[in-house]
Amino acid sequence: MNKGVFTLSLDCEGLWGVADHLGASTASINQNSLSEVYTYIEDVLSHHSIKATYAFTTLFTQDEADILKYKDIIKSYINEKDEWYKYIYNALQNESLNGWLGRELYLQAKQNGHEIAWHGFTHHPLGQTTTENIVEFEIAESLKIFRKESLSVNSLVFPRNDVGHLELLHNAGFNIYRKGVIEQSKLHSNKYYRVLDELNVLKPSQKFKQSKNNPMIGLPAGCFLNWPSGPRQLIPSEVTYKRWDHILRSASRKSAQAHMWFHPHNMITAPKMRNTFENIIKNVSTKIQNGDIINLTMDECKRYYK
Repeated sequence: MNKGVFTLSLDCEGLWGVADHLGASTASINQNSLSEVYTYIEDVLSHHSIKATYAFTTLFTQDEADILKYKDIIKSYINEKDEWYKYIYNALQNESLNGWLGRELYLQAKQNGHEIAWHGFTHHPLGQTTTENIVEFEIAESLKIFRKESLSVNSLVFPRNDVGHLELLHNAGFNIYRKGVIEQSKLHSNKYYRVLDELNVLKPSQKFKQSKNNPMIGLPAGCFLNWPSGPRQLIPSEVTYKRWDHILRSASRKSAQAHMWFHPHNMITAPKMRNTFENIIKNVSTKIQNGDIINLTMDECKRYYK
């Protein structure tokens, strides 16, 4: 019988992921704070021998000079119905990319043996409401960079968890993705439910179930590691720890999956998250050593669940 699985996937995007709402809430996200928090996460994972899937927005992995080369082509995609590229273009036009550059972070994750996954080219949503030509553009430009860097990328974390165009993405070479939370459960479309769910210390793990009609392997959506900001800061860290302990024990009992995800920059805007993360990872490590669960990246899950 298969063992329970712990998977950690990180949405690595810097300011690309918040391009449409830059302001006071994102002011602390810059090159220095990003470098510090990615190093912190790596130190914790390395200390406990945990491997993760780092899903990078492609342009976040590039040098400033290479990013600026895309300014004109991104401008050509701006239109009234789809404003995402307007926000990206404005940042490139101003040539103010402090917080937008993650090449060293990407190289660090790659060098340390973590899986590199895809999180869009510019972090443009790739769901069903996004036109096919936009998705094709995001794929094509990313594949060029993957080839240039001799990088094999099979796994996908959808920007904003907005899932769509699976056939197109599968044909481009992606074969496994993290399901969106709403795809997993419609209840998660309600923001109040999402916050209240953080109080559920009996939260179960999730079973892997493959749909016959899905051209890609859809991993369980997993659970967001509570980001203690706004209403979420009212949730005690002890509750978050107990919640994850139950998820992990449930995964062990049911041979299911405990899939954690968050954005590394969440730990910049809410530093209290760090202690909770560290304590949970220590717990994960203990359960692995005891033979209760195993640790797999998203790509490894693909082979494990076949």
